[in-house]
Amino acid sequence: MKRVFVILSIFLFIVISFFPASITDANLTNKSKLKGICLHGEDIAKSGAEPIMKELKNEGFNAIFLLIKDPQGYVYYKSKDFPVKYPILSSTINAAKKYGIGVYVYFPVFMDKHYGTTHPDQCMVDVSGKKNTYYISLLSDKYTAYLKKFIGELLNYNIRGIVFDYIRFPNGKYDFSKSFQSLAEAEGINFNYVKEKAYETFVNPADWKTLFLLANSDENVKKWIELREKVVENETQILTEYVRNINPNLKIGLFSVARGCEFTVKNTNNIKETYEYQVVNFGQAPDKSFPFVDFISPMVYLNSLKEPPEYTTYVIKKFRKANKERKIYTAINPYGITGKETNLQILYALSYGDGIILFRYPLFHTGKIVFKNFPKPNSAVDVKIINKNGAIEKTIYMKNSPFYPSYKDIVFINGFLDYAQVKIKIGERYGEKTLLPLYSNNKFTMDTAPFIKDNRTFVPIRFVAENLGANVFWNGEKREVTIETNNITIKMHIGSTEFFSNNNKFTMDTAPFIKDNRTFVPIRFVAENLGANVFWNGEKREVTIEKFVIIN
Repeated sequence: MKRVFVILSIFLFIVISFFPASITDANLTNKSKLKGICLHGEDIAKSGAEPIMKELKNEGFNAIFLLIKDPQGYVYYKSKDFPVKYPILSSTINAAKKYGIGVYVYFPVFMDKHYGTTHPDQCMVDVSGKKNTYYISLLSDKYTAYLKKFIGELLNYNIRGIVFDYIRFPNGKYDFSKSFQSLAEAEGINFNYVKEKAYETFVNPADWKTLFLLANSDENVKKWIELREKVVENETQILTEYVRNINPNLKIGLFSVARGCEFTVKNTNNIKETYEYQVVNFGQAPDKSFPFVDFISPMVYLNSLKEPPEYTTYVIKKFRKANKERKIYTAINPYGITGKETNLQILYALSYGDGIILFRYPLFHTGKIVFKNFPKPNSAVDVKIINKNGAIEKTIYMKNSPFYPSYKDIVFINGFLDYAQVKIKIGERYGEKTLLPLYSNNKFTMDTAPFIKDNRTFVPIRFVAENLGANVFWNGEKREVTIETNNITIKMHIGSTEFFSNNNKFTMDTAPFIKDNRTFVPIRFVAENLGANVFWNGEKREVTIEKFVIIN
């Protein structure tokens, strides 16, 4: 195929779908996905909120997830009714606000040793009849009222969201309390039979397989699993509705175990990596909907799961399929795996999901990559790697494959690139996009076919911009078009030949104009400023646009 640059033969223009009513100024600041990190109150008490927030901001984090009530039952804000460990919530919120970091809080729902010690009758019971004062029954109305009182105090603070952790069962040994027995028998479950199988699975002979192998075939075990899931769902609904009644704008999330996203007992010998292992133990299923929350954070902890980084994609796809209306923020634990494995996990999470939550500060080294010149396909790029020990200058040759930072054991949450290519033909509404190797070829349909007018080619930008990693915004009041990526912002005004790229003024030979409620802008200048290469094939009447996309 003979290729010559489009600027030698034609000018390529882009059509922007015109939706002034749906675009707000808030859209213009939403440049990246959620990049959060968990913190414990003692870490903030030790180092101070201000320096921690400054450090996290410099490394690219835009959210923190603060453990606000620990498994011992201590809270991390001033309280008259609950035992206080460190009252650091107010100072943390103030420091986070200064650096533009959102504050989410989380707590283990069924774990509270303080409450369990004073209310042993409301603890979970294992299959041997033993109680654990850390584990409080999800059937306890009194404990639910206790949690509501705690949440009521907590929501007096200006936080962005709340996340339920451990809103499940600790494992299949629990809960065999009398209250759960009564509930199970009311549902027609032969409780003693299930208890016998659980004892065989977890206690004697502790074969760690009986219940898992019966999960799909034995009616009593199946009903027992469904009942446990119903109990977890019910508690989630109760707490979620209580939060929404106080603050309907608060974002509510759920930390979920993430086993069994790839295998079942039928296709692997390793019980611990199966779907059945998850549903029997935890009462949470990755293929079930969590309709009450705004986002889900599946915990892809590879050290304990013994999985490769690619497992992250299985997890996100499994949870996404059942929860299409909810955000997926992948929870990643760098402990016990290499920096390279962690960074590859982050790459997959940002590519397929809506963000990441790392566990936890300061148990691993973090850094940031700065591109000194904008990457282009098949070219060298100068980068600066910044960490606590200073900065390192490097030159990297960017090949047509995903780039992810890999420097010793440093964890990065930025600097991820993939190669994108978009092909469109004159007169056809169908195009083809390729993002390698994370995605295979995909065809797309435009609402307007590209056409040539006055030796210029026009195409709909909504499809092209999204597939090249850019966002397009329209400000009807200012009659202004903004094309935005992570590190490049282009602004153009209708009727003016001047445009701005990162606040630098340039001139076009044709001013943008509106026709049929669509805004037409010259792609030649846009493509060059986005770092894309544009090719024209006259024989096929085909336009090809290619560039590296920053995965953000």
